[in-house]
Amino acid sequence: MREISLRAFNLLVGCPREREKAARSEVRYFVGDLLADTDLVISFIDISGLITCWTSLDPFYVVHKLREFALENPYQFRFSTRFTPLEFCVESNLDVISKTARGLLDKISENETFRVTVRRRQTELENMEVVKAVAEEIPRTVNLEMPDKTIWIEIVGKMTGMSVLDERTDILSIASLRNEVS
Repeated sequence: MREISLRAFNLLVGCPREREKAARSEVRYFVGDLLADTDLVISFIDISGLITCWTSLDPFYVVHKLREFALENPYQFRFSTRFTPLEFCVESNLDVISKTARGLLDKISENETFRVTVRRRQTELENMEVVKAVAEEIPRTVNLEMPDKTIWIEIVGKMTGMSVLDERTDILSIASLRNEVS
């Protein structure tokens, strides 16, 4: 497997702790084989329960296609349990994160509401300082309960992945999907 720098990831995959190798095999099958991404790169990071991927496909397309497959075969996903598409991967620096948020503004129309969700690992940045810095860059109405869009921020040590997404459709959680199917 080729190793890549953390900067290159555009898909974050969650798995049970200490099951990263099994999750990597599943991701290789689902994305590499089923979706035919011959350029897929999967990397281990020093955070148990998480692997990073770089797909040459649109990461939102990957998540949506995996959702279709999982609806028919939810128990095929034993180890790769959460897929989050990321549009940008930047340095975990508050100024860089807030400047990147400005670049996401065009994905939230003037009549749409938004919220900022931060998931952080191995960082000294605090959730609320990131939320505040990003929200200040977005001149739209905040809705914490049912936003039209979510600015999703995954801080993974020295790197941060960011996307504007609809939490209901753009993130694939196998556990939630199994509950929907049951």
